[in-house]
Amino acid sequence: MTISAAPKKMNKQTKNNILKLYSMLEDNPSTQIKNLGKTAAEHKMLYRLFSNATFTEDYIQEEYIKSCHQALAKGGKQRVIVPHDTTEISYNNRKNWIKNQEGLGPGGRESNLSVFGHVSIVIDRDTSSFQCIGSADLYSRDKDRVTCKEKKNRNSGPFAGEKTRWLISMLDSDKELKKVNPELDILHVCDREADIYPMMECLNRHNIKYLIRSKEHRRTAILEDKKNVPLINLFDYQVARLSTNVPLETSRKDLQGIQLKVRVTRTLLKVPKSSKYIIGEPRPEPMYINVIEAFDPTKAFPNPYLKKEDREEEGIYWRLFTNESVDTEEELLDLLNCYQQRWRIETYFKYLKSDGFDIENICLRDGGAIRKMILMAISASDKILRLREAGLNQDNETSALTIFTKKEVDFLETIFVEHLDGEKRSPYNSNPFNSKSMAWAYWVIASLGGFDGIVKKIKHAASIKKVEKGLERFYIMYDTAKMLGQIT
Repeated sequence: MTISAAPKKMNKQTKNNILKLYSMLEDNPSTQIKNLGKTAAEHKMLYRLFSNATFTEDYIQEEYIKSCHQALAKGGKQRVIVPHDTTEISYNNRKNWIKNQEGLGPGGRESNLSVFGHVSIVIDRDTSSFQCIGSADLYSRDKDRVTCKEKKNRNSGPFAGEKTRWLISMLDSDKELKKVNPELDILHVCDREADIYPMMECLNRHNIKYLIRSKEHRRTAILEDKKNVPLINLFDYQVARLSTNVPLETSRKDLQGIQLKVRVTRTLLKVPKSSKYIIGEPRPEPMYINVIEAFDPTKAFPNPYLKKEDREEEGIYWRLFTNESVDTEEELLDLLNCYQQRWRIETYFKYLKSDGFDIENICLRDGGAIRKMILMAISASDKILRLREAGLNQDNETSALTIFTKKEVDFLETIFVEHLDGEKRSPYNSNPFNSKSMAWAYWVIASLGGFDGIVKKIKHAASIKKVEKGLERFYIMYDTAKMLGQIT
């Protein structure tokens, strides 16, 4: 990785130590200092690094997280999806252990000690393959805040309020990604937390495309005769421009076989009475928007006007807002698929929290150091995610040299032949991918982690835990071979 301009006070040794930490996190996804360093000297180096004042969050953002965007630098027209979401990273069980709690604050409960991460990832819209980390921002709530509705709490701090962080994240990630490739066609995908009327209207003015799930059943649309209609009843008054049925693609056995009805119409949304304007932006006005509904026609519709005990059994129901044009059935189904891809940001959070880096159990006693470790873990997660995606999409074209060095790829081939008996296996559980491709490297790494080697025709990959364990085992074998002089 090329290191560009750094803070003037940061010396060369500090930059080398940061790069070494990044390599450690890539090779061994763990945020425990005792697991990252192999010697007492390395443990001491890492503790000193996190207390170094020149090692800042801004430096990590510029040199590591934004450098991931180079995966999109191939140029040319490319359509990508950027799912966004926020997660609470809780340190409540370590509240008494952490001495300096600056940078941490209340979480979902006032008594919690947490930091919130707003993260986005980039996915190719045509191939559904993971490309890179889009953005990663950390923020904490004020301990003395009374309510988020107060002006000083809504519009202060680096995120100008918790509501506005969605807008800032989308604007910033859109700008940074287009710096790398100006021809990117970006669609930002968000769940119900981002159903914020002023933000959507602001994104329209900035010509930024979005797909957001609605959370308000009582929000109203204005019909041609000026009549106000709740969105839950919109299609009773307005004819759908397009309508089709599609089978639901899911791994959940209880939902398999369901046929979703999907329909879309364009309508004029009324400004909600509770809508607050965003500082620096004009007051929101009514806006035209495409409304997509996807639901199980065999189950009851959600009815916000009935008490819970009076409601019938409700099935799947998604209402999506988008400013992207929907003129054909293919475009409608493509947008539905884009929303389903949003779930991958949830699996990514699971990887950061429990299946991989275990960032909620960082053994550091300073809030600032914890935040820096979280950002470094996010930046280092790019390698293992791209490796697993190569297996999921059976990527036979991309070379393994995109994430491994030539010596590492040659050693992977040695492991494949000598350790995994790759050339002697039956066709049933052999490596079916092109030699030295990304999918081939995934198969070798996953096999080291306990993967049985059986590749199914449908999209399927070994768990992240197996890929992580295999990657860790590979680098232990690689370092041992270097020490014995088998790799020069």
